[in-house]
Parts: sequence; structure tokens; C-alpha cells
Amino acid sequence: MRFRCQNCNSIYDEPRMLCPKCGGLILTYYPKPKALNICNEYEGVWKYRDNLPPIPINYVISLYEGNTPLFKIKNFTKKIKYRGKIYVKDETRNPTGSFRDRVATVIVSHALYVDAKKLVCATDGNTGASIAAYAAKAGIECSAIVPKNADYGKILQMLAYGAEILEYGEIIDEAVLKALEVALTEKYYQATAELNPLSIEGLKTIAYEIYEVLGKVPDWLVIPTGSGLTLLSTILGFKELHSLSLVSKKPKFLIVQSLACSPIVDFIEGSKVERRPRKHIPGLDVCKPMIYTHIVNLIKEYECRGVRINYVEALNYVDVVAKLEGLFLEPAAAAAFAGLAKAVKEAIIEPGDEVVVLASATGLKASMLYAKEPSRKKYIPKLTGLNTKALILEILKAKGPIHGYAIWKELGLMLSVQAVYQHLEELRRKGLVKVKVVGRKKLYSLTDKGLQFSEILGKI
Repeated sequence: MRFRCQNCNSIYDEPRMLCPKCGGLILTYYPKPKALNICNEYEGVWKYRDNLPPIPINYVISLYEGNTPLFKIKNFTKKIKYRGKIYVKDETRNPTGSFRDRVATVIVSHALYVDAKKLVCATDGNTGASIAAYAAKAGIECSAIVPKNADYGKILQMLAYGAEILEYGEIIDEAVLKALEVALTEKYYQATAELNPLSIEGLKTIAYEIYEVLGKVPDWLVIPTGSGLTLLSTILGFKELHSLSLVSKKPKFLIVQSLACSPIVDFIEGSKVERRPRKHIPGLDVCKPMIYTHIVNLIKEYECRGVRINYVEALNYVDVVAKLEGLFLEPAAAAAFAGLAKAVKEAIIEPGDEVVVLASATGLKASMLYAKEPSRKKYIPKLTGLNTKALILEILKAKGPIHGYAIWKELGLMLSVQAVYQHLEELRRKGLVKVKVVGRKKLYSLTDKGLQFSEILGKI
């Protein structure tokens, strides 16, 4: 298994999404079968094992993801006065409650296969929860870099699975860039979905499963879209089905984006919103997708329409879908239903067309949106350095001499006090920190060597 640039055909041994030589999209390269083979003896999405990267089965980490139900809904259809069939692809049934489990099973399995010891992923919630869960089962350390607007409920999931949580940036775009830096400087395996083409391999199975149930391609697929990765992956999945002569027509795509941030819909409409609201919809807040050029090139081959939804509309449709269909969704997923209602009202989707809506994640992940959110300070330290020791050095540089308990309070409660003292002792042995006993307290400060090292880290 290799990774090949679709533009210049350069081959890489390690997963990366964009070619450093030409900027082309890199896809996983392996021999493809001439049929869609279904092997029901394998777990989760790996029933499509022959159509997925050839990772030895003893390295595959699965929590029985995928195989989610596709069912017709009537109450919502009647509510929006649509004369046609609407189906829901219910990804809330995945192990951690979102479609990103399809990503995690492939990425973490590959990480285990190449003997990775530590993973890093940028996430505003779902990816981090999924990667953390699968990494826990694989016995691999996981660090998740989250922006300020990440859903608190998803952060609790990551913590439950044992992930280290580090906060950086206002929105996911900034966290992705930091994850790229950390992987390069700290030798982490890059598990960020938007930076690893193996994520495409997992997400394309959504197209496989829709075809498997319907036996055909729907007229429309409604996709809530942030980075555009799911849109790109699903299109590639249908393209594979077409190359296998299983389908002849192409589905149309209704792309639903946040009014606060809608670069792909802007491209489709040929215009931008002059005044955007400040409130983003978590999960749909990617303003500068790294794969933007490749998405817009690919959607030129398909009939795509776009709609924008604001935060309040997304929240309202959480309530609408829950009360009509018994389906509790996070706002990003509910935005797809709000977008579909708008598309029907504006006659973008014609009566009689068969529509599939991707319900990407459960509302249980974002339940804190409906209550007062507790302080996150004690759970999430700021990511201002490369690791915990770097954070300690920065605190000592700014506030030293200082005792260990005060350092622990500055870091937050993610670490125990004992762990902080262990880090301090290791830094002392390396000659970066010195200790002065004053009364019954030990005061820590930087040595000259420690100060120089801290300044170097600050420049990085």
C-alpha cells in the first residue's frame, strides 16, 4: 500500500493529503478489485475488505462501525410538504455516535500496522472522539488538538477514552495547522482526518452502503459540509461504483454549510455573503478547507446545489427532527434537514425525487448546548508549546520562581499534582530547572539553559 498524487503521480510511503511537490490530491494506492465484494465474516466496514486498503486482518481495529440503517421518514416529509421519498442514513448508530468512526477504524488500523506509538489529531469533536476510542482499543497514545468552539460533550468523550486534550485556535482551521506542526516536530502519526487520505477510504463506504440497501443511486444526497472531506469521499465512493459498472447515473448533491462559513456554497453560487453572523455551527466551521481546490474540481462533474443555514436554524431543526422522527441530532447534522427544507421550499429539489439525508452524529455529543456549559479551564490547557514539559517551562519563564502546586493550577486539572512534580524532576535532571527550598516549600525556576531552551520553543 502506497499513497499516490493524482496530479504528478509521485508515490509516498506515509499518508499525507496534499502533494508537497505540486499540491495535488493524494489518494491511497493499492490494487482495486473488479467487483464490490462483501465479506460478512469481517467486522464493521471491513466487510468491504477487498475494496479497502490491504491492512492485515490481525491489525484491524474495529468497533463494528458502519452498517448503519437507511430508512424512510414520513413525518418530516409531510412537515416540509415534500411529495417524494426521503431516507435518512443514520450515522448516529456508530460506536461513538458519529460517521467519523468510519475514518478512525482505517486510520488507527494503519497506525497499528506501521507500529505508531502516538497519534495526534486536530478535531472540533467527532474525529477526536472516534480516534481516541479506536486508539484506546489499539493501545496507542492519542493527543487531540481542539479549538475553543469544540463541543464540550465530545471533549468528555475524548477524556473518557484516555486522550490528552490540548486547546489551540478559535476554529478548526487553526487546530489543523497546529496538528500538522506537531506531527512534523514530535514524530506523531498524523490522524487528522483532513490530513490523512485513509479517511477517504473509510468515508467512501457510506456510498457503498447506500447502494447496497437501495440497489441504485438516489436522486439527491444531502450532506452537511465543513471541510468537504465527507462530500469528496462520498463522490469518490460513487465514482468507484460507477467504475465497477454497478451504477450508471450520478447522484445530485445538496451541500449544506454554515452561513458563518460557506466556501464551497460560495463557489457553487458564484457569490459570497456580505455580512456573516459570528456564531458558527460546530462541525461546519471550516473557512479555508485544505482540500478546497480538489473539492471544487470534483463537484464540477456533478450537479451540486448549495444552501446556507445559520446557527439558530440548526438548533431549531434539532428540535424539529427529534419531535417528528425520534432522532436526536447534533446541530451540524440537523443543519442537513434545515437545508433540505429550504431546498424544497425554493424548488431546488423537485417533487418526486428520491432523497437521502446524511444524519452525521447524535445530539448526545452536543447536549451541553442546551444547558449552561461548565468551565472548561480545568479540563483543557492552552496549547502554547509542544508538550507538557514545554508548558511548564513557559510557566516558569513567566512566573518563576514558583512552587509545584501553583504550576499545577496554571496547567489545569488534566494532570495530577504528582505528575507535575515528576515532570519538574525530569527537567531538573536535564539541567533546565533549578530548585530552591524556602521554608517548607520548594520553589522552581529556569536555569540559563532552561531559559534558552524555552526561548527556542517559543520561536517554534
